[in-house]
Amino acid sequence: MSLANQFQPTLGRRAFLGLGAASLLTLSACGKHSASSSSSNSSEGTPDANQELNLVLPSDLKTLDVNDIRNANEFLVLSEVQEGLFRTFTGDDGTDDVECAGCESYDVSDDGLTYTFHLRENTWSDGKPVTAQQYVDSILRLVDPANGFSYSFMASDIEGAEAFMDGEGAADAIAVSAPDEKTLTIKLANAVPFFIAKLANLCFCPIRKDLIDANGDGMANDYQKQVYCGPFVISERVNDNSVTLTPNDKYWDKGSVKLQKVTYTIVDEESTQSQLLSSKGLDAVDGTTEYVSQWKKLAEKGQLSYTSKGDGSSNYLAYNMHTGGPSGLMNNVKCRLAISLAFDRDDFNNTIYSGLNTPAYGLIPGGIKSGDDEFRSVAEEPLKAVLDQYGSADKVASLFKEGAAEVKGSDDLSGVKLEILSQQTNTQTKNLTEWLSQKIGGTLGVEVTINAQSETASFVSERNAGNYDFYVMGWNADYSDPLTFFDLFCTGSGYAKYMGGYSNADYDADYASLSTTTDQATRTETYKRLEKNLVQNAGVAPLYYGTRNEFQQAYVKDLSLPQFGTAFEVKVAYISGKSA
Repeated sequence: MSLANQFQPTLGRRAFLGLGAASLLTLSACGKHSASSSSSNSSEGTPDANQELNLVLPSDLKTLDVNDIRNANEFLVLSEVQEGLFRTFTGDDGTDDVECAGCESYDVSDDGLTYTFHLRENTWSDGKPVTAQQYVDSILRLVDPANGFSYSFMASDIEGAEAFMDGEGAADAIAVSAPDEKTLTIKLANAVPFFIAKLANLCFCPIRKDLIDANGDGMANDYQKQVYCGPFVISERVNDNSVTLTPNDKYWDKGSVKLQKVTYTIVDEESTQSQLLSSKGLDAVDGTTEYVSQWKKLAEKGQLSYTSKGDGSSNYLAYNMHTGGPSGLMNNVKCRLAISLAFDRDDFNNTIYSGLNTPAYGLIPGGIKSGDDEFRSVAEEPLKAVLDQYGSADKVASLFKEGAAEVKGSDDLSGVKLEILSQQTNTQTKNLTEWLSQKIGGTLGVEVTINAQSETASFVSERNAGNYDFYVMGWNADYSDPLTFFDLFCTGSGYAKYMGGYSNADYDADYASLSTTTDQATRTETYKRLEKNLVQNAGVAPLYYGTRNEFQQAYVKDLSLPQFGTAFEVKVAYISGKSA
């Protein structure tokens, strides 16, 4: 996605169709989506005359540039106004179905390296055709190191891309081409079993290089300078307030679009969301804490529909390993590990999230597959072994003192302060940081202060200046494989500035070995080592795995709830019975 909590990241997707025996196999699982099987609230009801849907944005959009996307709120909006090769819906069993969108079909070579996509006829909102070269332009722009796009690593499987990103290769050596206007060819350096799932990410959407070149940086956040190739267009935007979508009459599948208006309103307080949901000012929300019980009662009465499932997110403390933090201690593994062990995760979950999430002792949440196995079912959470080793608060406090002595030459903790950086936009965030401050400070015997920022810009400024020892961060999976988390913590990762800057030679070597490893059992064992390395060396401090509690009005039909990608897929959604 995706960044969570402070940045509200992206999610992701999953789906891979197996290779056939022929040297070039045409895959046919690209039929048009069936609206009747899309969501938790499907119906054959007659659409109302008024087709308006109201949803929430947790914060304002930082960019409208698909190559530069990084946050969950941007995925919410841009997923509906732009379209890449694939689009994700919710299947009958509640899992994600990745379906052909910008392409009608695709072929995969027998060695799993060469993908050929056959594009459908589609048109941008300004009337110009969507072409294969626009996909090529997008990939080349995504991986250009001069742009510094955070999602560039998603394209590292493409032959020549990683060398170019590392400054060791040329753009014309990247194996992506457009033999004609409707054919896109991508060759991989090594076979990747989930490459199609990765391509469903918005960062691979086609771009209009002609407009980007003409408008420059000013286009990135100006909706009136954008053009759109998805089901909707942005028709209005009020900064820090709302974004409004209306149907794209140039879209190839406009006949499937029933909604005439989709409004995303920025509402960060859950109390306000609850009021709007009760008054039908909002049509669907993700509930996180105190209002879930109240909304469940409304669902039991048939006034709302309710879906609960893991959201594919992992949430953790990110330590300042760039500078060591204001305390100067964050580059010491013992100090970091002591902080990781200094609080009770069950108490945290129950107090802050009313027990709705899952306490985390590893990086990878439930529901993420490693081959055919759910990773969490075959891999013990690595922090549990460390908790067994340091089974008391006294041992944890002693560990912190040992680390401090290694840095400062003395285990005297008088004057030692740890600083939590927080963007406090709502009551829950305030309660969370205060709870962590009290519990960590109490266990370690030090003062833990809170650097509270009310605005995103000031939070980013403080983060970039290194004015923190740790802060709460998270990641929503982009596809169903542990790799979607592990690539965040490689030395020099595009997300290092958000994730604390962990750097470990063994970790990097294990990660690099995956590029040539196709045996799934070997990949799973490597994933186990990576998670153990990161968590037991306190590259992060796991907090919780997110659970999605989604509520929607009973009159909202066929609203898809993907686990990976956007939280709400609205292409085929409609309103039925609201006026009854």
